[in-house]
Amino acid sequence: MWNVSGVRPLAPLGAALLAACAGNGAGLDANGQPIGAGGAPPPPLTADFKSIQDDILTPICTHCHSGAAAPEGLELDAAHSYALLVGVPSNEDPGRLRVKPGSPDASYLVLKLEGSPGIVGAQMPFGAPALPQATIDVVRQWITNGAPPAATGSTAAVGSAAVASPDSTSFAVTAISPRDHSRLSGPPPRQIVVAFSHEVDASLLNETTLRLEIVAADGAPPVALSARLAEGNPSVVLLTPQRALGPGGYRLILRGSGGGGLADVNAQSLDVDYRSEFTVQGAP
Repeated sequence: MWNVSGVRPLAPLGAALLAACAGNGAGLDANGQPIGAGGAPPPPLTADFKSIQDDILTPICTHCHSGAAAPEGLELDAAHSYALLVGVPSNEDPGRLRVKPGSPDASYLVLKLEGSPGIVGAQMPFGAPALPQATIDVVRQWITNGAPPAATGSTAAVGSAAVASPDSTSFAVTAISPRDHSRLSGPPPRQIVVAFSHEVDASLLNETTLRLEIVAADGAPPVALSARLAEGNPSVVLLTPQRALGPGGYRLILRGSGGGGLADVNAQSLDVDYRSEFTVQGAP
């Protein structure tokens, strides 16, 4: 059954977790501020996403959370982190968003950084000292402020196709999780995340524009999906398979060409069709 909702979904659905972000904490002083090079005064850590990316996520979390093998598909490099954090449900606790704009106490990212009671798995960063509370408080303030994106974006790639940065004038795909050609061990993904460069027209999310096929199963019907925009992050589409994905190959097709193709809220069309494949291998 196809179920499309608007910008503010009533309840989050399951997706990947914030887990196993390994690093040694280097780059931050005892107050949670970046250490300057060559004895120069460190730049202040501020409650904006660029500072959080540059001073926390990139130097600490991307030791583990980067590339196609990132735990649970959660890539925290500059090209992917915002799209995969804000408004996206946690896989460990599907009832919570990784980052819930305006609500740090309800954001799984904060709970994992603070090692709060009831989290699944270890406190983050995994295998490293906990971040100073002063650092976590900056993340909290950014979320309290509505978790706005950075002023500029980074170029990402989907498969072999280069795609636009989030501040680009073109409407394009900027990230897909699971990544193209990724091979997933363990539990199958509960959700597919597709990020675009602009806010998406939710009225165009349907079975003709979003399709999940089973590879090498000629004549098999596509996997039924529900689709909605991420809470507080309307340039991200969350696709939830209506049944568990068994072992095998899957092909996601995003139709942007022709009448009724995917477009942004200003009616700028995607213009091209995107295809991305992944394989569910099952338990290791």
